[in-house]
Amino acid sequence: MKQFLITSILLTSLNIFAFDSSGLKISLAGDMVYDQGLNSTSTANESLTMRGAEMMFFAPIDHRFDGVLSAAAHDENGETVFELHELYFSSSKIIDRSRLKVGQFFLGVGRLNQTHQHDWPFMKAPKVHSEFFDDEGIFDSGVEFSHLFNTDRFLDLTVGITSGHKYGHAHSSGSKPKVPTHYLSLKSFTELSNTSGIQYAFNYLGRTDDEGDKLHIPGLEIVGKWREGRAIKYMFQGEAWYRNVEDISGSNSEQVGAYLYNQFLLQANTYAGIRLDGYKDLSKKNSITGKKQNNITYGVTPEFTWSSSEFVKIRSGLAHIFTREEGVTTTKDTSLNFQFVFILGAHPAHEF
Repeated sequence: MKQFLITSILLTSLNIFAFDSSGLKISLAGDMVYDQGLNSTSTANESLTMRGAEMMFFAPIDHRFDGVLSAAAHDENGETVFELHELYFSSSKIIDRSRLKVGQFFLGVGRLNQTHQHDWPFMKAPKVHSEFFDDEGIFDSGVEFSHLFNTDRFLDLTVGITSGHKYGHAHSSGSKPKVPTHYLSLKSFTELSNTSGIQYAFNYLGRTDDEGDKLHIPGLEIVGKWREGRAIKYMFQGEAWYRNVEDISGSNSEQVGAYLYNQFLLQANTYAGIRLDGYKDLSKKNSITGKKQNNITYGVTPEFTWSSSEFVKIRSGLAHIFTREEGVTTTKDTSLNFQFVFILGAHPAHEF
């Protein structure tokens, strides 16, 4: 598998410019991280990890359809695992003001879930994202349809249905669900100037697995950007999610979480950011008394990012995560983190 990955990268690197003239774009991304524990209870692995290497091919298929293929190698407990991420065709030219996507893709719900990990504005997933959706995101095979309404206010609705045989990060075929994965995202946008604005959205995802457990995840997202020329002078991004899992007996498990990230331009190509995380298990009970147990997990993560261009990012940051139960700190994890990201070839355009 490693030889296949290396060979593929070499071949695509040599042919980027040859294919580009026919409309085919090729993007290769490398993502490396290093974590250094700063306290005795830190879970940092204190090793330079090749977190991900991604290959993406995208191009017009004909005058109506576009195609995307992406595959990635990930580090999973020290082993490199190669997997297909996305393979789909799409069109915005069949129905006016609409977009159609068919195949396997990252689900169009939430902010982080629609952005590849190496393009996130920070190093690691907030706890609410990793608990509800996985460390990187949820992808599945199915159909997604989006429509931009012809109204004075910007309104963009995305709905999708996917197989739901598996949910989260899995390497098996999974099991047929009683109700497949389904989701929607309703976005709006407020323009503040020609270069600045705020986008916000309501999201929902649901499914019922093969055992009859019903999953419901509603959530909100917001992103604001203020630009000076091409530089983002200030940006904030946040998501808040609630999860309810009802098992076949009717009992419920509930969790809620959120994060808010603020980023400031310090000088040319240098940014400072800080992320605040919160996560609470609303169903957690004391193992002895059976009463609900007050608990919360906090996270504070300041980071610095230097970008020599859109193709290179170097980050350093400090992560402090701790859990409190009934007013007592039960776990504490403090680490110093570094990230190195580079992109070869084309860099796919992103939404706001």
